[in-house]
Amino acid sequence: MKKLLLTVLLGVCTLSAGISQVTIAPTNLFVNDNSRFGTYMVINNSNENQEISVDFVFSYSALNEEGQRRIVEDDSISAEQYSIAENVRAFPQNFVLNPGQRQIVRLRIAAPNDLEDGTYWARIKTSATPEAPPVELEQTETVTASLGLIVEQVTGLYYKVGSVNTGITVNQIMPRVSDDGVLEVLTNYERTGNSPFLGSIITSLIDSQGNVVQQARSSTTLYFSGTHKQDISLGDVSPGEYSIRVEFITQRNDVSSDEIVQMQPVSSTTKYTLR
Repeated sequence: MKKLLLTVLLGVCTLSAGISQVTIAPTNLFVNDNSRFGTYMVINNSNENQEISVDFVFSYSALNEEGQRRIVEDDSISAEQYSIAENVRAFPQNFVLNPGQRQIVRLRIAAPNDLEDGTYWARIKTSATPEAPPVELEQTETVTASLGLIVEQVTGLYYKVGSVNTGITVNQIMPRVSDDGVLEVLTNYERTGNSPFLGSIITSLIDSQGNVVQQARSSTTLYFSGTHKQDISLGDVSPGEYSIRVEFITQRNDVSSDEIVQMQPVSSTTKYTLR
């Protein structure tokens, strides 16, 4: 009697650790060239065994002229200049976690010794799927299958070499009001230095008396130059003359300031008439 081996995997990509029931800490890992070693923890919060695998890829987020963010995975030129994905090893790379169990994953970066000063990076791709034996089915007219949910969590790995620095130059602030009454602030910027900008962008709407009437803040990573878009709800804001201030600061709630490449705050202001 012939038997069929049927395994159906449903791939789901997510940045949310809560969805997978397998959590990762920290979500951004920083290593310098003096140690070349780093660790992160994988915790199984589900009620079933989870098969875990660790891999490394090079990618980054980029902003187009409309401020729309996309993930770039096929930039071979930037990968040649900044990637350490091929130089990282995980110990262990594949393992099984029982319910409630946790595992420390150790990373070793075997990067060349002649790298120029700067920050290099990769993405840690941690995949989790419930452990289950293959489903063996007899060949009949009706075929059923068990779905195994694979969840990939992608987190940041940054490798700092020598003297690192970052900077932001604001070229232009371009405000506009959308059809649904939201103030869209497009900020064209140039990222300088030898490292990505990790920090927060604060956009403020300021009235003629110097009062901040509305404000929006977002944490982000800027790898290269581009245009950042931030929406401000106008609510009950009255028409009139305003200033729009955009600030870039190297502070984030989810990353220690000791890990972030620091710079002096940068701000730029433009006038805007709200009609």
